[in-house]
Amino acid sequence: MNTNSLSNKRFAIIGVGNIGRILITRLLAAGVPAGQIVICDADVARGQASAAEFGVTAVTLTDEAACTADLILLSPAPQAVPAVLQSLSPRLRQGQVVVSFAALISLARLENIAPPGVAVVRVMPNAPSLVGAGLNPVAYGATATQETRELVTAVLATLGDSIEVQDEQMNWCVGLSGAAMRSLLPVLEGMAQSGEAAGLSPAAARRVAAQVMAGTAVLVLNTDLSFSEMKALTPMQTVDETAVTQLFYDAARSAKDKMDAIQLKLEGGVR
Repeated sequence: MNTNSLSNKRFAIIGVGNIGRILITRLLAAGVPAGQIVICDADVARGQASAAEFGVTAVTLTDEAACTADLILLSPAPQAVPAVLQSLSPRLRQGQVVVSFAALISLARLENIAPPGVAVVRVMPNAPSLVGAGLNPVAYGATATQETRELVTAVLATLGDSIEVQDEQMNWCVGLSGAAMRSLLPVLEGMAQSGEAAGLSPAAARRVAAQVMAGTAVLVLNTDLSFSEMKALTPMQTVDETAVTQLFYDAARSAKDKMDAIQLKLEGGVR
């Protein structure tokens, strides 16, 4: 199922913070008619402002349109997700798909709330999705069919790429994908600063730094060279590579451990 197949689907986006706005932006860019999208936010004024900005319709959780969409995309603050789904569940019907873009809330907890026959999916979004270059790990609930998978894959294709993982791997995915951009940006920032120190304009320095990182990523994705072989293509070593490797591994591990602790607290000590 390609993104063109989404044009006849109805979407309800609950929560119009950063992730919700990305979802609206990318669905519209993929050709989903504005009339097929409704949005809802706990901050009514913010919801109405976003509706006016994007040309979609703002509703409340009690409106029929919030619970009759083909896909219900949950992107409020993580702690609000269970209550939102609890509010919607009595009015959901078999065949609908609920996709949670919130960290911390496990598939098991979502499935305990959703009624039978409603497919539940969990996604770990990341910010490059804003420009269609995201990599979004996705975990499917027990009732997800092949059709569900194809439909969600088409939605995620509007954001970039996706990879299927197990739900218990999602907290690792925070540091590996969801928050990884925050770890990489200081590297790009330092490279850009060095370009400016060399006399390049800020725009040119930023372009060089970004393209070097993008080109390196393409090299990794499009060859089967080992990391050691790729390093050998540029013999000059400019950093303590062992320390940098450990730094990024530790960052991902730390994010995972923090998410585990918060999730355990949110779910009442039961995992």
